[in-house]
Amino acid sequence: MKTLRFLPVAPLLVGIAVGATACGGLDSGSPKGGDASNDAGSTDDGGAFSWGAYSDCQWLLTGGTFVSSSSPATLTLAPICDASGCSASSVVASFQSGQTTASVTLSITSDTSAALRVGQGFPGEWGFCGGGAVQEDGGGIAIADPAPAQATLSLTSAELAIDQGVAFLQLEGPVVDVQGSPGCSPDVPPSSGVTALLVCDVSNGNGVGNPPAPTTTASSRFVTGAYDCTSTAVSVVSYQGVEDHSSVAGSGTLALTANGTRLEAVYSGDPNASGTLDFVATSDSSANPVAGQSITVGCGAFDPTTDQQVVAPTPGAVTAAAMTTDGAAVTLTFLSKTSGGACANQTATTVLVCTPKA
Repeated sequence: MKTLRFLPVAPLLVGIAVGATACGGLDSGSPKGGDASNDAGSTDDGGAFSWGAYSDCQWLLTGGTFVSSSSPATLTLAPICDASGCSASSVVASFQSGQTTASVTLSITSDTSAALRVGQGFPGEWGFCGGGAVQEDGGGIAIADPAPAQATLSLTSAELAIDQGVAFLQLEGPVVDVQGSPGCSPDVPPSSGVTALLVCDVSNGNGVGNPPAPTTTASSRFVTGAYDCTSTAVSVVSYQGVEDHSSVAGSGTLALTANGTRLEAVYSGDPNASGTLDFVATSDSSANPVAGQSITVGCGAFDPTTDQQVVAPTPGAVTAAAMTTDGAAVTLTFLSKTSGGACANQTATTVLVCTPKA
């Protein structure tokens, strides 16, 4: 079985039943609609949710594969509107890359979070076909790369979190119905399913939103205790005049404790990152970081004189982060920027996928 990688082509969502069209071109917190006075479930001001467009989107598969989208990509968050107003409880998240648009409908859980509304399919090039040993015309044998194949990501969960103008959209589910193509037999999809994370770190100014309203951790699904984590760290840094891009995997231990609305995450044992981050629970399954924190991150630069990685863990300011849970596993994603040492001005995206210790 081949390892499934997310290809740099945006998946296309079809067949979502939405009873009204989504509003577009919105100012922050100002979805346009009619008089909502006759609709108790609607609002004419859209509440304080972080509507707007988020760009510079990149896909991150928590299995360790990181790819940029095939062209400048944008995630737009808009309410569902009809003649009586715009819903205060739902959001349509539309992803566009090139000529392809994918959408998913979510239920708003706080001013900065939303979760999967109903089970939805996410068709796109999630599968592979062909590949392997190929007979050449001259009689030799070559190993061909598998070709992308249409498949569907049958969503079992989707979690949206927003912090400091950065949108984090996590999708999970099994891959089904790999289609293949003429002369290209489809591969069997991975039995364990796929977790994909979309990070869009530039806001058009409408998506910064208001500080999230905290909720008590007693009503959340976050389970405190010790976790084993795998990490994926993707960084860009200029070192000795050369810009280095790196994607490395690691592992470590997370200790999660709760105090009122606060969640303290202490991560250790991983060269990719170590330190403590405080979060505020904003819904039963998501949390946003307290502002002004830093964490030690690994250096992604390679010394061109030795062709070896620069070993210089450096404190990095956390510019945005999100933590989500499905009631068991915890996913913690943070963006950081360093300001000194060999990794000055390194920007990095680090994802921790953590499961409770046995």
